[in-house]
Amino acid sequence: MKSVYYPAHQLLIFNAVLKDEVGKCYLELLRLLEEGGANTLEVGQAYGTLFHHLAGTGEFYEGTIIGDAWQNHLLDRMLDDVNPFSLKTARSGYDGLSPALQTAIRHDLAILQKLFETNAAKIVGKIRETLQKPNLPAWDSFGPVATQEDTSSRARLKQELASSLDWAELDERLAEFFNKEGVDDFGRYKAFRWIHNGKNGSFEPVKHVDEQCLENLIGYKEVRAPLIQNTEQFLAGLSANHALLYGARGTGKSSSIKALLPHYAEKGLRLIEVHKNYLSDYPIIVEALRNRPEKFILFVDDLSFEPEEVYYKDLKALLEGSLEARPANLLIYATSNRRHLIKEQFSDNARPGDDEISAWDTVEEKLSLSDRFGLILTFVSPNQRQYLEIVSGLAKQAGISDMLGEDDLKRRALQWEISHSGRSGRLARQFIDHLAGELRLLL
Repeated sequence: MKSVYYPAHQLLIFNAVLKDEVGKCYLELLRLLEEGGANTLEVGQAYGTLFHHLAGTGEFYEGTIIGDAWQNHLLDRMLDDVNPFSLKTARSGYDGLSPALQTAIRHDLAILQKLFETNAAKIVGKIRETLQKPNLPAWDSFGPVATQEDTSSRARLKQELASSLDWAELDERLAEFFNKEGVDDFGRYKAFRWIHNGKNGSFEPVKHVDEQCLENLIGYKEVRAPLIQNTEQFLAGLSANHALLYGARGTGKSSSIKALLPHYAEKGLRLIEVHKNYLSDYPIIVEALRNRPEKFILFVDDLSFEPEEVYYKDLKALLEGSLEARPANLLIYATSNRRHLIKEQFSDNARPGDDEISAWDTVEEKLSLSDRFGLILTFVSPNQRQYLEIVSGLAKQAGISDMLGEDDLKRRALQWEISHSGRSGRLARQFIDHLAGELRLLL
């Protein structure tokens, strides 16, 4: 295995792939085995540490494991690595690479293939011999938590690499993957939260998205139509507007935005949830996203401000008025229960004796905030007929419409409405969830 350890330190482009804890432990174990003379205590400790890390990733892996745990981890690190090759091909494809970068990537792929082939079967056999433990378990049989086969483009490429006799010949295929899927977490995940951390921040992937589906949203189709058109213009690289969805509680404002993600994620759409208190981080967010190939919607849910809060000024600058131009790949979609986003009070009215000379200017500044959204959509509470239509549609989706008569469904839906506060799509969903559980419990 001497031909593996030293080349592993000669990676030109993918040199960060082995710098995580698993990679460091793997290289340390190779060093001990190749240099010779290492005592069994060091070898045992190194193997135990590596096995521990691989067990943690393998047993809880959400997807199909390609090869053994080490091989699968190496493939994931390659496809998640942010480097000049992945960044350049994500933007301009393989043809945009310089000859030097093309040569370097083939050089690295040859080394990475040797590391991939130095698998559990090769290493653990030598470890058992060194430690004189013939029954020492290997890392080749961990069971992931996923039960369904992964058919994503990522899984297909991993399988191609695992089956290939010459990784260097797959350089264009790898470039195609980065060009289509993007780089790092933005290629792997579709939704994120902006995590504020002092003067900095980070994008935290949302691994289990509350996915809605446009086809399954009942009611408000005409209200949502401009939002869908605006989003399609945005994805096509055309001019588009920031959007404000306001109206009664539970009418599907947030669901309408979240439902865009599964429908348009393959076209590069990404959703980033940003709390209103962190809108001042906008310059940091812009800096991180401006030159990326994906299209980003900053999702600000339940947006409203108390009179004493000043975060609305950050939002005003964000929407319009900042010196820095908005990136073409970024829009803001917000929801609110208020048409005017800042709570108004009678005390806002100018009165004789007010200390502020231009009190009305202050009021105008607050009221103008929502006007900076180019697209404003209104979601009103459904009337009784619309409420019952939503209930009926949800019952069909839940597969319970045939389990009780239409009149009985209507009667129970109205009883549910009376016992709760007002009508809404959310209330209809809660009723159907309750009813579906009750009916199936009786089966």
